[in-house]
Amino acid sequence: MRVILPGSYDPVTLGHLDVIRRASEMYDEVFVVVFINPDKNYTFSLTDRVSMLMLATEEFPNVLVSYSLGRVVDYMREHHIEKIIKGIRNDDDLAYERAQEEYNLAHGGYPTEYLYSPGELVGISSTLARQKLQNGESLDDILPKKVIEFIKNH
Repeated sequence: MRVILPGSYDPVTLGHLDVIRRASEMYDEVFVVVFINPDKNYTFSLTDRVSMLMLATEEFPNVLVSYSLGRVVDYMREHHIEKIIKGIRNDDDLAYERAQEEYNLAHGGYPTEYLYSPGELVGISSTLARQKLQNGESLDDILPKKVIEFIKNH
């Protein structure tokens, strides 16, 4: 089965990587796709976000990293993907994702499977990573090592 993990990945965190790893163990093909939300301002360019994802996921042979300027349901239809996978940290995440799930079901019939974050990863977010980066704080407990190296070199 083909599944998709849509997101902005600005940047990819250890929490994201945990969900990607688990999905890669459960499914045949995992599409990790960077989507563009025109209402968001991104810290990293689309190219950089894709590059960081490729570095972070290179150990998973069944993970394909890509990007899309369109809707998740359209990407799924074009690539014959059957299910959406989303990581959940807390009740706020779940409420947001349930609204997205309703849209995706109504516009394509695509179900969403939720993977809950283990306790040690619950506090990790891209927002926290960007704040730490801006303050010059260590990112070792939030981002994959290869992503930290990428950021330092760019």
